Amino acid sequence: MNATDKLFSIFSLFTYERPEWTVDEAAEQLGYPVSTAYRFFKSLSDEGLIVAYAAGRYVLGPAIIQLDRQIRLQDPLIKAGSSIMKRLAAESPFDGTFLLCRLYRNQVICVHQESKGFSDLTVSYERGRLMPLHRGAASKIILAHLPVRPIRAYQTANAKDVEAVGLGVDWETMKQSLRRIRKAGICITRAELDNGAIGIAAPLFLIDGSIVGSLGLVLLEEDTNKQLLPAISEELMAAAAEITARLRTNTGGGHQVAS
Repeated sequence: MNATDKLFSIFSLFTYERPEWTVDEAAEQLGYPVSTAYRFFKSLSDEGLIVAYAAGRYVLGPAIIQLDRQIRLQDPLIKAGSSIMKRLAAESPFDGTFLLCRLYRNQVICVHQESKGFSDLTVSYERGRLMPLHRGAASKIILAHLPVRPIRAYQTANAKDVEAVGLGVDWETMKQSLRRIRKAGICITRAELDNGAIGIAAPLFLIDGSIVGSLGLVLLEEDTNKQLLPAISEELMAAAAEITARLRTNTGGGHQVAS
């Protein structure tokens, strides 16, 4: 590992499950000399990315908050989708939460939300929380549009979980499931993450045709007229196409998805 890799390995230690570290703990965890860990802690601290708060214990620092504000205001995906989501929430006949999600490595992360009412249900796709690719409409629609190789690797690594959510018992049946989702242009799930919830999601694409994320909607099943689901789905797909159009300046090349 070069110096940059080592620096980022220190930074990546700070997770939700373990939000605070000392220099000694980090050095032991990563197998670095304490002097090396100290040097990297100092670099991160000087930039405000981590901060010491008590007895040499460090947590994420104020620079993260500054960067988060910049993302909220300047991220191209949020800029393309936020006003459309506000309009959808204002015009929706149902209480619900609209989700703007993006692919992040082999997971999905919600980057923006707009809600109408909806005090009776906690939405698992909260902003900044990493979610699996195989569970929930906002994730499944992304998974369905990934290239073949990462999908197959994901199925191999998560075969039991993939089967548990009805995507298939093996690679061939998973391909068929994802093909159906792609053909429909929409994914609808029920109670895969939150009891009593219906999830609906449509894909978002970049200029080169690659999947970047999804526009989702979470509704309470008991409040939703199921006869209106097709109309809701069409409206969501139209809004997703509008966001995609904002992200694109021209058409680009495609890529092979599981067929």
